[in-house]
Amino acid sequence: MQDYFRNNRLSIVAAFFAVWAIQLTSGITVRNPLTVVLFALLIFFDKYITDKKNREVICSFCKKDIVKISVSIIAGVTLTYLFKGRVTGNFDNSLFKLLAIIILLAGFFGLFCILTGVNKYKKNSEKSANDGILQETCKEKLSEKKNKGNWIFINAFICFLCWLPYFLYEFPGIMTADSLVQYEQVIGNAPYSNHHPLIHTLLIKVFYYLGLKITNDPVSAISFYTAFQMIFMALCCAVLIEHIKGKKRKIAALLFFALVPFNAVFVVTIWKDIIFAGLGMLLICITVDLREKYLQKEVESPDKGRFFLWCQFVLCSILFMLFRSNALYGFILWLPFLIYAFKGEIKAVIISVVIILAAVFAIKGPVMEYYGVVQPDFVESLSVPAQQIAAIIVSDADISNEDRELIEKVIDTTYIRELYAPDFADNIKELIRAGHPEVLENNKAVYLGLWIREVLRHPIISVKAWYDLVGGYIYPDFSYEVGNIDGIMNNTFGLYWKPLIAGKIIIKVKEILIKLGSFVPLYGMLWSIGTYTWLLIISLFVSIKKNKSVLCKILLMSIIFTLLIAAPVVDFRYGYLLVMTMPLWALVK
Repeated sequence: MQDYFRNNRLSIVAAFFAVWAIQLTSGITVRNPLTVVLFALLIFFDKYITDKKNREVICSFCKKDIVKISVSIIAGVTLTYLFKGRVTGNFDNSLFKLLAIIILLAGFFGLFCILTGVNKYKKNSEKSANDGILQETCKEKLSEKKNKGNWIFINAFICFLCWLPYFLYEFPGIMTADSLVQYEQVIGNAPYSNHHPLIHTLLIKVFYYLGLKITNDPVSAISFYTAFQMIFMALCCAVLIEHIKGKKRKIAALLFFALVPFNAVFVVTIWKDIIFAGLGMLLICITVDLREKYLQKEVESPDKGRFFLWCQFVLCSILFMLFRSNALYGFILWLPFLIYAFKGEIKAVIISVVIILAAVFAIKGPVMEYYGVVQPDFVESLSVPAQQIAAIIVSDADISNEDRELIEKVIDTTYIRELYAPDFADNIKELIRAGHPEVLENNKAVYLGLWIREVLRHPIISVKAWYDLVGGYIYPDFSYEVGNIDGIMNNTFGLYWKPLIAGKIIIKVKEILIKLGSFVPLYGMLWSIGTYTWLLIISLFVSIKKNKSVLCKILLMSIIFTLLIAAPVVDFRYGYLLVMTMPLWALVK
């Protein structure tokens, strides 16, 4: 298959434009998995007729490319003429209408070139196996000579440089409602809360006051944290790239990090999810290093470097769990697999796990309690069950009198129909908070029984309510915006968006770059968290089949599992860890 991709680049381009034309004419979205299926079918068909034994059967009507190309042109022009009205009607701009027509023409032409087997009678240039082995050997030798540390800084600099225009345009950084809640704590207008991780709030505070001391300007001071986040994420990307084997794979990962626009938008957005993703990248890289050293079983110095790696693992794991509440549950689910993977070093792994959990529980418990840090309430963890019960009520499904009385002890159901949103749990959680959440918290077992009874009594409604809320984490074709945010949300703190570069051209370029994610098939799949979940599942099974380590992939699966049972909404940033680690687990042999 690798030889096919090397020798049939024009066929791959033709298949891409063919899929694009089919997607535009059929009306399916670019996130629809059918686009991937169609592309795969065209590639496999083209590969099938590339094989010598199949050429005569499929391409027997003519062996001359000029006839096949003529047929493809006529078919392409005809289909473009027939479908242009349907496609161009979706665009107001004349330029986009023209672009759509060009895509249709190129796509249908490419489709018929594949179907008729254009250029399949010419001998493909293939490199011998010996050449391939020689190249790999040369690459390995060249790789050994490279200074790993230098390449980390070079790749980090490239990422930072590509993100810099977004920083200048979004100066001092993108701040949403969540960011402003944390800023209010930073400046002392609100008590510290761990609803948004306290450690992240304190990190913002450190760089904010450093910037304030230097600039004496609250707006510019925010940019100090944004710059730190950019540098941190650039280094995380560079470290992860160095854990990928093969020059081409490294370049692909670098291009993904540096050039895909949502990465640039997120690294200048003040959210906990960004640093959390970076910490997750480092944790997985450290785990990979530990696993490699464990498998090497060095004879001369078996403990060389391992103690330092375990220290890194402990520190990174603690930070990882402090930056997101669901990370703790994901880590606990991962523990049996971690212990089994390092069963030969059981003492080291057990000591490390004990230190990690003790530190996390101590910080989240007695330490924060001592300093009066407000913890997230019990209702915050009830997104899925709350939505399911609300959906059952809204659907006028049969509820026993006993259960209805229990529900009404907690919430006023008068306005539940107006407040219920299938894809957003916060409305129902706020309704619970406005009622009597203490009744729910003081009678957890009773309400757990209520939830189990009603879910079993109304399984279809319950499953649909769950899917409407979090289905986007497992199915790509869910509608939500990614990276389409700008500036600082309206606030009473005097913070405002102060772009250092602006103008119509800058704005239009940024707008086009973001909109490409909803316009270009296959590429658009990268803008959906469900895509990464399925890539991870496929990669997991491939690794199992090839008897390769799945330890890090199981950690990521555990994080996704926590989102499926507790996320309040489908949000790309909640699964950003999966996105940022994808080049490591998806680009391996």
